[in-house]
Amino acid sequence: MNRRAFLSTAAACSVVSASAQYAAEAQPAERFALAARYSAERNGATFLVVRNGIILAESYYGVAADARLPIGHGSRVFMPLLLASLAQDRLLSLDEPVAATLGDWGAHPVKSTISIRVLASGASGVFFDRRDARDLATAIALEPREAPGVRFVNDEAPYILLTEIARRKLEAAGREPDPARYLTSRTLGPIGCTPIGWTRAASGAARFDDGVAVSARGWAQVGELIRREGVWRAAQLADDDTLREALRGSFAESRAGFGLWLAAIARNRDDLNVDSDLWRAQSPAPTDLAMAAGAGGQRLYVAPSAGLVVVRQTRGGAAQWSDAQFLSLLWRDL
Repeated sequence: MNRRAFLSTAAACSVVSASAQYAAEAQPAERFALAARYSAERNGATFLVVRNGIILAESYYGVAADARLPIGHGSRVFMPLLLASLAQDRLLSLDEPVAATLGDWGAHPVKSTISIRVLASGASGVFFDRRDARDLATAIALEPREAPGVRFVNDEAPYILLTEIARRKLEAAGREPDPARYLTSRTLGPIGCTPIGWTRAASGAARFDDGVAVSARGWAQVGELIRREGVWRAAQLADDDTLREALRGSFAESRAGFGLWLAAIARNRDDLNVDSDLWRAQSPAPTDLAMAAGAGGQRLYVAPSAGLVVVRQTRGGAAQWSDAQFLSLLWRDL
């Protein structure tokens, strides 16, 4: 990359290197070396530590710095950004009923009471059975298996439904009707979340539950925007209330936000169905830590009180991963 292109890219991004030398080396200093090694030894491909928008450590193992890597269920962190973008454009409110957009739910005595907030929280009571087809028609027709707001279930049905709600709202407003294209052009492009790719369902709908492939810096930009509560270049790019809500958890489950896992104290013993020891082992990470998690240790950590965003991606394949151990190694150098 020539100097002019580098300066143009740096100006467009909020995540920037601490120095030109650091950027050229693209390696962690002695600080963070243990955390970087722990990641690398477990199929790690990228390692990125950002504090207040400044890159403190950055490593790549067997991949280019701008490589798009699939992040599995870590993709779910893009849903609160989609909701916050729609809210900022006055196309959506968290407290509006889902039935206002999915008219099929309007005549149902239970589903007619479910708000977008409850659906996004994973506590709507609407989720797939093991035998169900994972498609939109099935998701819309699902009968509630729990009372809304009572129990959290880690399931893909809310992401399919929210993507369709976004599509209908965008189409009705005369906007780009594809939620992934809308989010990319409106929000992700301006913050420098590139390159990014979307896997799509047979219907053509982008998979916000597990379909994103993104670069390490691009994923870090998502964490930065969430940490900053939607503020970009002193302007409100995405709705702050929606992003704060994504980090709060719900009455049904304090450890789950919108597409994010939260290092909060559990109110119950329910299994969250996520491969993490974040709540089973101690780490020095702050209690406001939020985590997007994909299989094999694909991770985005956001710690607002520490001004911190950390990305860790893998090359695929099974590997034993401990969030508690990694965070303990990371925090010793902070």
